[in-house]
Amino acid sequence: MALALWLIQATPESGSDNTTMIRVVAGVLALVCVIAIVVRRKRKASKEDWS
Repeated sequence: MALALWLIQATPESGSDNTTMIRVVAGVLALVCVIAIVVRRKRKASKEDWS
């Protein structure tokens, strides 16, 4: 989350540039994907421990 906030702050104020927006959106989506994968792996691991 901090990285996403940093990316948003790093974008120039006057820049309504499409490339910067695409980079920010791509970065946020990548973070969400990584978090989802980590959470799924942790859930699978916890289920295996209990069974």
